[in-house]
Amino acid sequence: MSEDEAESCARERVLRSARLLFGERGYAAVTIRSIAADAGVSPAMVMKVGGSKEQLHSLATPAEPSPIEADAPLDGLGERLVRRMLQRREEDAAEPWLRAIYLIHDAPDPAAAREEFRARFLGRFADQPERRRHADQFVCLLLGLAAGLRSFRLLDPATTDLEAVAVEYGAIVQGVIDRIGPGEAGA
Repeated sequence: MSEDEAESCARERVLRSARLLFGERGYAAVTIRSIAADAGVSPAMVMKVGGSKEQLHSLATPAEPSPIEADAPLDGLGERLVRRMLQRREEDAAEPWLRAIYLIHDAPDPAAAREEFRARFLGRFADQPERRRHADQFVCLLLGLAAGLRSFRLLDPATTDLEAVAVEYGAIVQGVIDRIGPGEAGA
């Protein structure tokens, strides 16, 4: 492997590690050293890739999750969302549901960040208090699953039937979605 190829490979490992750690822990909790350790490179290499922690965060920040299309059917949505979350873990991709928690906590104005999240993903359910309550429960279920999978490393793929998890947890999420009533759900 040439020196350029090795540097390119190290750059990709640094960005992957930064994306994962910022996504799981948030900006404030991640250090250059923790990124270096996860990527298997020196802190100097991390700084070479990013220039600064702020620039590295910007380079590594994944795009916001795309909402499910407005005309997507609600039938089976719970299982589809759970499968997507399990797939992101398998691919070691950033988890937008977990990332949302840290983005809100790291925001200069957490209250405004919460309202922006609510408007983007739950705004269509704000018309009636009962729909809003069920939408909040829907989000809590997905946030809990995201934290369980990523932060607590529960439901280990080596020892867990992930197909059963998708079906069973998906049914729990779907039960709440069904109570929301007509409309769409996000992310």
